[in-house]
Amino acid sequence: MFLKGLALTDSRQIEPLDKGKRRILLVLCLAAALLLVNSVLRFVPWVNDSLSGKPHYVRVLTETFARQFATQTQMQFPVIVEHDEDGTCPPVNVPPVPDDEIQGTIYLLTYSEQQHLSCITIYFVPIDASKFSNLRSFTAAEGRNFGPKLLSTIKASAEDRVIHQYAPEYLKRLHWRYKPHFPLSPSEAASLRSQSYYSGAKQPADSVNIDLDYGELRAEVGQRHGKLNVALSSLLIGASGLLLFLLGKLWLLYKHSSQYACLYELNLTPRAFLKGNIATELTAARCRYFERQQETQARLREQEKLRTLRNTWQQGLRSALPSLIDEQLRARVQECLEHESQDLEQLESLWVEVQERTGAKTPADKLNLLLESLKPYCTEEEFCGSRDEAFAILTKSGFRTARSFAIALHDQFKARAREIEELEDSGASNHVATGP
Repeated sequence: MFLKGLALTDSRQIEPLDKGKRRILLVLCLAAALLLVNSVLRFVPWVNDSLSGKPHYVRVLTETFARQFATQTQMQFPVIVEHDEDGTCPPVNVPPVPDDEIQGTIYLLTYSEQQHLSCITIYFVPIDASKFSNLRSFTAAEGRNFGPKLLSTIKASAEDRVIHQYAPEYLKRLHWRYKPHFPLSPSEAASLRSQSYYSGAKQPADSVNIDLDYGELRAEVGQRHGKLNVALSSLLIGASGLLLFLLGKLWLLYKHSSQYACLYELNLTPRAFLKGNIATELTAARCRYFERQQETQARLREQEKLRTLRNTWQQGLRSALPSLIDEQLRARVQECLEHESQDLEQLESLWVEVQERTGAKTPADKLNLLLESLKPYCTEEEFCGSRDEAFAILTKSGFRTARSFAIALHDQFKARAREIEELEDSGASNHVATGP
């Protein structure tokens, strides 16, 4: 009763186990897909580079120029950077302007990624703007200013201009996947030189000197690529952690389900756990388990009844042995007892014969003894009905007719018991063959 109660309690917990498994498997598949996609985005070069976007080599070079201009001029003048993909940077051809007519200076740097050039123009701000033509207006929202902010719109005129045309080979070496090799041969060094074109009122020697660091340039060109990879690596770590966590949860769920399966003598393999329905598997196993328990209990009861009947007949034969006069019958009884015969039919036949020979029983007692042999093969209700009918025959037709009736009933009930046993064995074999 305790085991049955435990099994019924556990059966209510089987369905949540199966639902939990399905949820974990769903999230596990999503985590595995996320891990796969992140791995492709992170470790496949052409996919990773496409996601990072096209490198802005010239913009990085131009902004580096702007920062150094602002630093070397001690943040005295605005240094503005603008994107000009058309590369409109015509030469400057103006006469020199005296310093006493100049109020300030503005540096304007434009760049073109397609034409691989940076254009650096130095503008002077005149004290009297009416004396000059072709002035350009600079506003506070002009480009990206690396120097002091403009507080109002200022008009200025171009004074000097330098165009830097970068070699494609040099720009290619700024890419984050390029592996530099040093030292460079003279031909390689020549292919990396940029071309500079100067125009203006002052000599090139008066221009500000700019020093570019190759490592810093590469780091800035690959800055967006590096940030992307940091984000993708974080997602990879998170997806891997989630995957390991879910695998651990799934393993614990499998161990828990295996404990329920062991209660019902079911070997739940990992493959069956993943592919099958846990609720269906355990429910079927529970039904088979209780069927086996019931069959075992019925078989044990039947064996106990037969053992009790055998002991009763053997004790009766031992008790009757000293009073037997017929030597042949005495020898048969003694041989049967010495060899402890397991043949119930032989014991029954010998016991009935001894009872008839001793004459110690009335016809009713003899009939009762005969009817006792029916008990292993029929129900209590059938036994009572058969006994009433046999005694009615005894009263009406005598002992011989009643004895024949009892023997016929014994044979019928015994044949029926054998047929039921064969059907049960056949059903159990078919159930095992067609089981999950």
